[in-house]
Amino acid sequence: MPKGFTLTPEQQTERRLDIMKAALNLFQVKGIEKTSMREIADLTGLGKSSLYDFFQSKDEIVIYAIESQVNNAITTVQKIINTNLPPEQSLMEIMKLNLAYSKENNILFMWLATKAYFLDEDYQERIKKIRHTYQDIVQSVIEQGIKDGLFRVTDAQLASRLLINSMLSITYTSRPSNSMEEMLNEAVNIFLHGITL
Repeated sequence: MPKGFTLTPEQQTERRLDIMKAALNLFQVKGIEKTSMREIADLTGLGKSSLYDFFQSKDEIVIYAIESQVNNAITTVQKIINTNLPPEQSLMEIMKLNLAYSKENNILFMWLATKAYFLDEDYQERIKKIRHTYQDIVQSVIEQGIKDGLFRVTDAQLASRLLINSMLSITYTSRPSNSMEEMLNEAVNIFLHGITL
């Protein structure tokens, strides 16, 4: 960025997205830990010091990417909810979306699972905020099912967390029993109907 040249807020956001996309490409090829800020700067045509005008660290780029992906998922989940499907079907569609995002962004989410507790407090708060926003939306579907008498009265917050976290065992298992999609269908079926006769 030339000295004295000021970007509009929209241009800054667009540039941050460009940097994030370039970084994600490098992360897929080299992994997050082995990718340097210098490589990200080179790929985006920025000097390393200019890159720091947009992101303070590689961790910040990763957090920004996670926030971006989860916000995209939230937008799509809202569309699913707005179609007024029955709650059971809404949950299935949301979990299909969850699985797709987990598969597409597996490097980001694996990094988060291993580094979350070691991140700066600000980054931890940002992750917690976006995670809770997503959980609250899933929780609202469960609460609607309870209200409609389709689900038994239960702790909807805990249920939403259990359902979302079940995707981790499907996405990252070292002992798959079927395809991810088949395991997803069975996991949601177990979640909704239990394992008792």
